[in-house]
Amino acid sequence: MIGRGSGIARAVTLLSLSEGARVIVAGRDRATLAAAYDEPDVTAETVDITDDESIAALAERVGPIDHIVSTASARARGTLADLDRASLQLSFDTKVIGPTMLAKHFASQINPGGSFVLFSGVHAFKAKVGYLGVAITNGVAEAVLFAMTNAFLTGMTLKIDGGEPLT
Repeated sequence: MIGRGSGIARAVTLLSLSEGARVIVAGRDRATLAAAYDEPDVTAETVDITDDESIAALAERVGPIDHIVSTASARARGTLADLDRASLQLSFDTKVIGPTMLAKHFASQINPGGSFVLFSGVHAFKAKVGYLGVAITNGVAEAVLFAMTNAFLTGMTLKIDGGEPLT
C-alpha cells in the first residue's frame, strides 16, 4: 500500500487486514505510518514515489508480493489562471510517473494472480471549478493503466479504482 495512513489507503489496508493479509505500507514518513497502523501484520516502509532509486530500493527490500495499491497523490488545485508548473509536475510525478515506476520495479516480483491497483479519482470525469490540474492528472493516471496492459505487465491484473480488471 503506497500512500498515507488515512483516507482510502487506510480503508484498503484495514480491509486487507480483516481478510487475513499481511500488509506493507509505504510512504515518505515511515514513523507516521507505523504509528497509524499499530498492528502486528502491518510493516511500515519508506518510499518517495517521486524518486526512482527509492522505489527500486523498496522493491529490493520487500521482495515478492501479491498486490500493489497506490493511492499517492499531490493535488494541483486551482483555476487555470492559478496553476503553476511546479504543482502540476509534482502531481504528475506522484500520481502518474511514480506509479509507472512502481510497476516497472515490482513487475517481476508480483506473484501469479497478483494485481496492481491505481486510484485515479472522480475528478478525471467530473469537472469541478478549481480542480483542473487534479482532473488532468487523474485522467492521465487512467491512461497509464490502459497503456500498461499491453506493455510490460502482461499476465498481471490491472485495476483502476479497484474496479473491473483490465484485460
